[in-house]
Amino acid sequence: MTSTTDHAETARRVENAFTSTLDTWKNSLNSVTDQFRALPTVPAVPQLDATEVVERQFSFIKQVVDLNHDYARKLAEVANTLTGVTRQQIESVTTVVRDQAQGLADAARTGVDNLEQTVADQADQAEKAEREARAEAAKAERVERKKAQDDARARYEGLTKVELADEAGKRNLLKTGTVDELVARLVEDDTK
Repeated sequence: MTSTTDHAETARRVENAFTSTLDTWKNSLNSVTDQFRALPTVPAVPQLDATEVVERQFSFIKQVVDLNHDYARKLAEVANTLTGVTRQQIESVTTVVRDQAQGLADAARTGVDNLEQTVADQADQAEKAEREARAEAAKAERVERKKAQDDARARYEGLTKVELADEAGKRNLLKTGTVDELVARLVEDDTK
């Protein structure tokens, strides 16, 4: 009777340890998922809804855990009634179950790693798109500023130095200098 009780207790401990380990993995994966959800989104890049993928993965893991939990409980019940030879077979099956659980955990970890890499790749693409957009905006601004200066400069072509000095005086600008300096001063004032 003592050995049957010891084996049942051992089976319960194995079941509890297995459940605890899977809960820890689940919590760790949830933590990683929460960190992914905190990443900022960029409207120019297609959005990846990692929630559905993670939820399916955890649903699958939960089903496996529930199946293993039920299986381990039934094994414990049977262990209470079996002899030494059958007990050895159960220990062998328990090892197989443990190996399967480890394989599932490795598969889950690989899935999360792949998801993490996908999110990182998309974040890199978003940053690149943002940098390119900023560069294009800066280029457009420079072109626009150059066009405004050229347009302003065209208004002063053909004016004499006296006419340019009078215009500078009207604007409270320095009235001395060469024609080019006066034109540059007026253009700068026009394009502020």
